[in-house]
Amino acid sequence: MRCLNGLVLMLAAALVSACATSPSPPPAPAPPDFAEPVSVPAPGKSILYTDCIAQAISRDAVSRVSRGNAELLRFTCSGAPAQRFHEALGVGDGQVRSSWTGGGRTFRSTAEIQTDLFGADYCSAGPGGATCQIHLNTGPFLTAAPAAGG
Repeated sequence: MRCLNGLVLMLAAALVSACATSPSPPPAPAPPDFAEPVSVPAPGKSILYTDCIAQAISRDAVSRVSRGNAELLRFTCSGAPAQRFHEALGVGDGQVRSSWTGGGRTFRSTAEIQTDLFGADYCSAGPGGATCQIHLNTGPFLTAAPAAGG
């Protein structure tokens, strides 16, 4: 009987110890913050984007690019807006980006290419002039079915 009492005491101690050391549940996620982000005036290089996008819209050079759940609008500009953008990408400013050649063209991107060109903004120049591809991430809204009655 004494052995049984000792065993019960040991089990009780083990249970109390286990309860005291069990991890606490993770904190509940914070609710979304719907405050409008602070904005500042766009820097000078923003004109390169707006000129390219405006030309693409005016020439109906807007297309869809998708992969998995990622939906993008692609704006393609050419001529003077693309040439200015391409030249600006070639100016050394200490930022990491990618530059490569292919098919007699020189390509430059606004950010370093990690795996492929999906979603990358880039320009090329060579025979036939300059072109740029600018992408806007729309998310699933772009292809979602319209609401009933809408």
